[in-house]
Amino acid sequence: MNDKPRIVVGVDGSPAARGALAWAVAEAKRTGASVLALSVCQLNPSLDEGVDPFSERHRHDLEAALESLGPSVLDVRIDTEVPQGVAGPVLVARSAGEACLVVGEHGSHRADVLVMSSVTSYCLRHALCPVVVVPLEGARHDGPLMLRPEPQVR
Repeated sequence: MNDKPRIVVGVDGSPAARGALAWAVAEAKRTGASVLALSVCQLNPSLDEGVDPFSERHRHDLEAALESLGPSVLDVRIDTEVPQGVAGPVLVARSAGEACLVVGEHGSHRADVLVMSSVTSYCLRHALCPVVVVPLEGARHDGPLMLRPEPQVR
């Protein structure tokens, strides 16, 4: 665990993820936390050239998401990483012991019921820190949904 609180946010290049990143940066600015922005790359080819085009695409998406925030990122420490693996488990593992995990929701509303994506559902079920779900801008909502996990009984 860090001395300074850190907000972990998943970024996948979608508008919902950009909203999650914007929320995480604003919350970090408000609380003095830092941000760890992760773009999880599930594909890991074995390349002799040493260049992984899939990870490079994720790095590009992270940079574009940060650039889209403009000056709001000033005065906030933001680290970026492109870990390999399956998004849900990687986000949960990397957020253990952190201030919170932030994900963007690009599920759908059906008959006034929110159907969440598999990554969001996984994070909500398994995270060991609070999880903030930021809905896609323009969706009917009252703001982010924040859930605190119940303490694990061992």
